[in-house]
Amino acid sequence: MDYYKNAEDNAEVARLSYENGKYQVSISLSCLAVELYLKSVLGLVSHSIDLETSHDVINIYRCISKRYKSKTDLLPYLVQCRKYFNEARYPTSNSAVYTREFSEEFLDYVSAVKEFVDSQCKADIEDLADKFNKH
Repeated sequence: MDYYKNAEDNAEVARLSYENGKYQVSISLSCLAVELYLKSVLGLVSHSIDLETSHDVINIYRCISKRYKSKTDLLPYLVQCRKYFNEARYPTSNSAVYTREFSEEFLDYVSAVKEFVDSQCKADIEDLADKFNKH
């Protein structure tokens, strides 16, 4: 599965949803894009197989950040994504929270996580050797 490509697709649709005033959908897709960007580099670090099938972006990030350090503290963003991933898909509370401004915050989270993955999660020769020796 190409997690990175799937993240790109979800990020694009999140942006289009935002531009069309579908803020709840945009937030949900932004959260999914964040998860997929993180999963795209999960194979470069030692991890539990359960993380690959989990939506727990906080522990996925913690696992990745043991090897790759982020210049920005992404944890507050991931806490929001963890909370609103399900709430935006299955809203049971007041839908007034899904505003343009709130949706824009999540698009910013996507950008921050993508930047982390693109610029700081670079595999070196040892990472690649470990990855391919395990299979």
